[in-house]
Amino acid sequence: MGGKSNLHRLFALQEQYLARYESYLAHGVSAKLDLNDKENPSATNQAWMRYSYFEAGADALRIIVSVLIEGLRDVPQTILDFPCGSGRVTRHLVPFFSQSRVFACDLYDYHVKFCVDEFGAEGIMSRENFDEVDFGQKFDLIFCGSLLTHLPEDLFQAALRLLKRSLSEDGLAIVTLHGRYSKYLQQNIWKYLPDRLFRIAEAAASQTGFGYVDYQSDDRAKFDQQARYGISLSLPHWTLRHAEQDYATRVLGYTERDWDSHQDVLVIGKPPIND
Repeated sequence: MGGKSNLHRLFALQEQYLARYESYLAHGVSAKLDLNDKENPSATNQAWMRYSYFEAGADALRIIVSVLIEGLRDVPQTILDFPCGSGRVTRHLVPFFSQSRVFACDLYDYHVKFCVDEFGAEGIMSRENFDEVDFGQKFDLIFCGSLLTHLPEDLFQAALRLLKRSLSEDGLAIVTLHGRYSKYLQQNIWKYLPDRLFRIAEAAASQTGFGYVDYQSDDRAKFDQQARYGISLSLPHWTLRHAEQDYATRVLGYTERDWDSHQDVLVIGKPPIND
């Protein structure tokens, strides 16, 4: 497709997605929270946490639509939110992509049930070993928010493999990561972990580009179905070096501090780089 055709398609897609945005605004987004969610912001009685929860979901939609338009992609017909949690992003995806099939996937059954019952998503259960996961479905769009940010290197790589093999012929995967800004946050604004623990991940990342440390005590108890779960740091050069090794997908973008002005965003997708 030539330059003029691509330019025309860009603006045509902008109009198409604008119409969906207007419908999304008219429909509204559910404000119902899952009382069983161990990370439920309402449990803290802090209004700013509740605000941040819904803003982060809306910001995910902003990233998704931007990626689709920039990539000249039609409205995706099959969409996966993985992990879905109790619908931080799913609650936005369903009304925006009202004519698409939206799937909510998580390791915890109460998360999936909530997204199915409250938002009308289709539910899929995950497993800790991502190499054993088969969604039974290919997706035009996968949003993987705040999962690889918590995984050791072997699971990080397995999760990437799962995302890549689960894409349709023109599918996109949007993946969020802890990058360079996360070190600044820990040192200057708020703490992921006590400094003594965070320094373990930070030291490894400084040497190799990737670092990880397990959660401890109360934080660990929230994720009792996972043998390892904590905080990972993956610097851009490390992430892109691994992404570019797979010729079955293209590296479509990397933006630092993009999601919720906090996490980096990697975009990979099909068709293959040499197609």
